[in-house]
Amino acid sequence: MLTASGVALCALVCLVTVREVRREWEPYLLFGCALFFLFLTLPDVRESVAFAASLSGAAGEGCGVILRALGIAWMASAAGDLCRASGEGALAGYVEGVGRVELLVLSLPLLRDLLALAGLS
Repeated sequence: MLTASGVALCALVCLVTVREVRREWEPYLLFGCALFFLFLTLPDVRESVAFAASLSGAAGEGCGVILRALGIAWMASAAGDLCRASGEGALAGYVEGVGRVELLVLSLPLLRDLLALAGLS
């Protein structure tokens, strides 16, 4: 976390400078920071995914669906934040809306299984 905080502060200084000098470079700097943070957390994510996969074998299909839902939510949020930071609020809303629809579609089989388990279908 110390590395991420240091990089975030450096990126903040760069962003403030870029906004004053070359505003069109701002989205590229933000995207680069997002990639850096993604690669910074990948080792931890790999361990978590391996652990979740071992649980998934015991828990059945539901655990995999939950992991996919978390991935969709994170990606939609990150893409929306990048769009919003670039001044494209409408595009951010569209991306987050698509993420919500994907989550709904992903959850429908779980809802069907829950209804079947309750004897309502």
